[in-house]
Amino acid sequence: MDFFRERGHKIIPSASLVPEGDPTLLFNVAGMVQFKQYYASKGSLPFTRAASVQKCLRATDLDEVGRTIKHHTFFEMLGNFSFGDYFKEEAIEWAWQFITQVVRLPTERLYITVYEDDDETEEIWVRMGVARDRIQRLGKETNFWGPAGLTGACGPCTEIHYDLGEDVGCGRKECSPACDCDRFIEVWNLVFPQFFQKEDGSLELLERKGVDTGMGLERLAMVCQGVRSTYETDLLKPIYGFVESLINERRRSEVALRVITDHSRALCFAISEGVLPSNEGRGYVIRRILRRAVLKGLDLGIEPPFLYKIVGKVVDVMGSIYPEIQANAETTALVVKSDEERFEKTLERGMGIFHEIVEDLKRKGSSIISGKDVFKLYDTYGFPVEITQELAKGHGMEVDLDGFREEMEEQRRKARLTSSVGKEVQAEDEMTVGTQAFVGYEVFEVPTVLVGITVDGKNVTSLTDGEEGEIELERTPFYPEGGGQVSDIGVIIGEKGIASVTNVGWRHGRIFHRIRVEKGSIEVKQGVVAKIDLEHRRATQRNHTATHLLHSALRSLLGTHVRQAGSLVAPDRLRFDFTHYEPLSDEDIVQIENLVNQRILENLPVRTGIEPFEKARSRGAMALFDGKYGQEVRVVEIEQVSCELCGGTHVRSTGEIGCFRIISEGGIAAGVRRIEAVTGMSALEYSREATSRIKNLSSILRVAPRQLELGAQKILERVEALESELKVLRTRIVEMEVKDSQREIETVKGIKVVARRIDGANLDMLKQFADTVVSALKDVVVVVGSEVGGNAVVITRVSQSVLNQSGLKASAIAKRIGEMVGGKGGGKDTFAQAGGKNVENLDSALASCIEIIKEILK
Repeated sequence: MDFFRERGHKIIPSASLVPEGDPTLLFNVAGMVQFKQYYASKGSLPFTRAASVQKCLRATDLDEVGRTIKHHTFFEMLGNFSFGDYFKEEAIEWAWQFITQVVRLPTERLYITVYEDDDETEEIWVRMGVARDRIQRLGKETNFWGPAGLTGACGPCTEIHYDLGEDVGCGRKECSPACDCDRFIEVWNLVFPQFFQKEDGSLELLERKGVDTGMGLERLAMVCQGVRSTYETDLLKPIYGFVESLINERRRSEVALRVITDHSRALCFAISEGVLPSNEGRGYVIRRILRRAVLKGLDLGIEPPFLYKIVGKVVDVMGSIYPEIQANAETTALVVKSDEERFEKTLERGMGIFHEIVEDLKRKGSSIISGKDVFKLYDTYGFPVEITQELAKGHGMEVDLDGFREEMEEQRRKARLTSSVGKEVQAEDEMTVGTQAFVGYEVFEVPTVLVGITVDGKNVTSLTDGEEGEIELERTPFYPEGGGQVSDIGVIIGEKGIASVTNVGWRHGRIFHRIRVEKGSIEVKQGVVAKIDLEHRRATQRNHTATHLLHSALRSLLGTHVRQAGSLVAPDRLRFDFTHYEPLSDEDIVQIENLVNQRILENLPVRTGIEPFEKARSRGAMALFDGKYGQEVRVVEIEQVSCELCGGTHVRSTGEIGCFRIISEGGIAAGVRRIEAVTGMSALEYSREATSRIKNLSSILRVAPRQLELGAQKILERVEALESELKVLRTRIVEMEVKDSQREIETVKGIKVVARRIDGANLDMLKQFADTVVSALKDVVVVVGSEVGGNAVVITRVSQSVLNQSGLKASAIAKRIGEMVGGKGGGKDTFAQAGGKNVENLDSALASCIEIIKEILK
């Protein structure tokens, strides 16, 4: 940083691991990600040269991590950047100066690669004093750098490689920087963005040619310190040593030790930024990394949970430079431990099934685990497909990935069919800020022109009384469904008729209104007045602003790992999904309610405005992880409480919300919780309903409202006492029935049989009777029945000695009895149950037991 500061570069702090406002990337994968828009920008820039140390996370080479000396998931990338300022000459000169004069790497160990068509770059290296025989030209695959995401700046690159020596790597004489072995390690990559890649893959020249360099701190430390792997540097060795202290030396595995060391850092940094393990998106990557580390721990003989212990060591090494991991250390450790324990249960359930599959395949002489079995492990036992692949490798087997994808697609197809009815609002498109069509942030009734009508996708010129369709207006005050907020409703008033607006949404970038003509007719090109239902809008606004207060309260009380994971904002309620690793306690919920209501009572101003995305982000405005944002964004700010990018509608001050009540809290996915709440009149109604219930209970229990708990406790104690008395009475009844039954014993081929009806008995009494008779008489068959809940129920018990001697099974008797009472019967050899709706046949069925047993014994 000092080197490039002296050369006029602005030093920029590392951006978050999660690239806000860029849905094309799950994580920041390079230093240039936060500068992407600068290369393509045509306006003025705040600076034209910059340098940074960027924290990065990549999972593309996950299988290589631990197997090589240089691959990592989390790493720190040093970089210098130019946006239309300097170009190849200066970038190469400064890189060579830094490598040879500042960190003083020996030139005899340095080699250069350039893009095969880039004569200019090779000549610059020669002028730097690099011999041509140390410069190698390579193709597009290695020396042409694509954009960070689907679109963006790209161009040729040149790399500086360090030779670790002939004793490292493949050992071939022709080994060079083009080889995939570990001998030549890429230290610094200098990319020259001179093109912009569009979504269709085509390239166009950038107005501002640039420089984008990347040098991994871990690799630089490795070559500077003269060690043979990044895991031996003072950056990673303390963490590696801590992991080493957890294992039994007899089960040492270098690969496993490296994987756990690397993955611990990735988990620590990602979770500290609110990316919690889950089954989709970023959370899935983190869960995959966590579970891979746990499996490597098992290879080393370390029983989970153990990863959470390593969080402290990562913080010891890196916390002074990255205070966010220090601040969130406790939360991170709890999240890691929680998911480790969850995976431990998954392993217990799934490993047995996995081994059954493997043994079955070995018997059949097959070495491929079918897609169906892989999907079963994934869907039923929570095994990510990568974990199954990892386990399969250990058994010398492969996985049918194509078959797995087919099973996944079939599940998605079924899910789409199931969710097509009654789905709740979950907006994909944020409000397009600045659209000329929508004018409804401040205006609730506007004169406009009806520019189009469609019915079932076909254009029509008019709709008449009772007909439904979709219309487009020249401008509209109706908020279209988006950002989790339901749409406005209201009316369209024309010269010839009136229509009700039932739903508003986006289609192909245009706002459409679902309407029903209530009176007369409406026509295309007709002047109309569009008027929203103001009560519906204001109730929705109260709930939307309340979600911002709730988000802020959750982060204040639970930690900054909390991030919005989804929402529904309707006039009657709000739903807010957020990242968190454990259920909220009753005390947590009370504190959250109190904090939100406190901010409502303070009547804080709510300000909205349009500003450049970068400006909003630089002053702390929160964005959704996967939100789609343009150059200009709408910012909603609650004074000293909250600042978020949001296209929704809001109250002017928090006092308009009135009141906030949480009505439920629960988990909806691993690491994701859901709160449902009400505000305004809905909150008042919720409180009234609760008060009414209390009054009713008070009346039923005949106690004052303040004594409800005491009254309920007394009733519970009385119920327990009565149940205890009832249990004693039932036991006495059973004992009496047992004595009576001994006078009614019949014998079939030497087997004692007791068949009896006990009126008023429940299932437990029937079982108790059967067990008591078997215990008293030993060699006996017991068939006992009663009417339970309006159905005939029969218990059959065959003592073990009778089963051994005669082969007579209780399940066979129960099956026949079940048919006689109009139902079914079955069970085990010594205990079975039958039941049916024909209670009137119960006596005859019990009387038939002797004949049934005789027939079975034949």
